[in-house]
Amino acid sequence: MKKQILAGILSATMVVGMGGVSVFAADKADDKTYNIGICQLVQHEALDAATQGFKDAITEELGDKVTFDEQNAQGDSNTCSTIITDFVSKNVDLILANATPALQATSDIPILGTAVTEYGVALDLDDFDGTVGGNISGTSDLAPLEDQAAMLNELFPDAKNVGLIYCSAEANSQYQVDTVKAALEKL
Repeated sequence: MKKQILAGILSATMVVGMGGVSVFAADKADDKTYNIGICQLVQHEALDAATQGFKDAITEELGDKVTFDEQNAQGDSNTCSTIITDFVSKNVDLILANATPALQATSDIPILGTAVTEYGVALDLDDFDGTVGGNISGTSDLAPLEDQAAMLNELFPDAKNVGLIYCSAEANSQYQVDTVKAALEKL
C-alpha cells in the first residue's frame, strides 16, 4: 500500500509544473515515511540537475517524510546493478534510475527513470509502443531525430556522406544513429 501511495505521489510530482493542486494533503497528515533509492550512472551537470529536481519536487510534497539514499555508480554500469541490489535488500519504496544503465538494473520495486532516451531500446522490449507497463515509468530525453535529419539535409543539401559521433557501448546511442541514418536515407 505504501508503494502504491508513493507511485501516486510520483505521478502528481511529474505534473507539479502544470498548476495542479496536491491530492496528497491527507497523506501528509499520516505518519508514513518513504525511502527512495537514487541510482545515478555518473556525476554530470544534466544528470545532477535531474536528480536534484526530482528530490526537490518529492520533498516539496512530502517534506521530512521522505529520505533519499543517493548512490553514484561513477560511470560503471556494473556498479548500477550492485546499487540496485542494495536498494532491493533495503526494501526501498521507490528507485529513481538516472540514466539508461541504472534503469537496466531493474527490480520489482517501482522504478522511475530519467535521462533515458528510448525505453524500448534500454529494456530490450519488442514492439515497444511508448508504455513500459509494470513497475517502470519515467521521462525520456529523446530529441526529434527526424527533425535533426531534415535540418542536416536543409543545411547541407549536397552532402553525400554524414558522420555521426556516438558511443557504441550504449544501446540508445546506437538507436539514435540508426534512426537519423534511416531518416537521412529517406531524404
